[in-house]
Amino acid sequence: MRIAASIALVAVTVGFVVLPACAEEERPSDPFGNYTTELNKDAPLVRIWESLRDQMKLEKAYFHECQESKDAQCPSIPALVQKLKEIGQNRGKALLGHLNISINLMIKPAPGKWTGPLEAITMRHGDCKSYSLAKYAGAQELGISADQVRLVIVHNRRHSEDHMVTAVHQDGEWFILDNLTNVVLRDWEKVDYEPLAVLDYKGARRYLSAFWME
Repeated sequence: MRIAASIALVAVTVGFVVLPACAEEERPSDPFGNYTTELNKDAPLVRIWESLRDQMKLEKAYFHECQESKDAQCPSIPALVQKLKEIGQNRGKALLGHLNISINLMIKPAPGKWTGPLEAITMRHGDCKSYSLAKYAGAQELGISADQVRLVIVHNRRHSEDHMVTAVHQDGEWFILDNLTNVVLRDWEKVDYEPLAVLDYKGARRYLSAFWME
């Protein structure tokens, strides 16, 4: 995989296509109706998230340089820009549905580690973290405020395993974008999910019941 092409791909997803911005909304409480508290700064998840956010910032800066120079090593950019524009023709829950399905189709499920959206989309495989990060970045690229988007780590009771999803707040409700289904449901409809932790631009927080996150 070429480094330049890879970085450009994530950067497109992260935020360089100009699309109509959604109306500003007050920052809502975290999804799943439970209170959260900041994780200890030494918690492993905090360090992982800080590193990943720094990586995405560098990739974003690289993409700007790539876009200005029209680097031949960035062939994936036009197709991704077009896909985002197509998704952006929708509004509300329809937009979220198209984003969820598009990312679900771009990536094939496979064991993975913490990476930015770039590698997963370029290599076309990854686990729930890869899907969720791509949707998290894509939602903001489509004009949704960073205050209205979260990454949520949950425990899937049905499969007895931990999982990650993307939550987007619209019209006073949280909608869950999930690689396990193309159907976008509200947080309270995901009855098999026990929330453990939430990530966003403000940092990493755990739900009050999830003591293991410390």
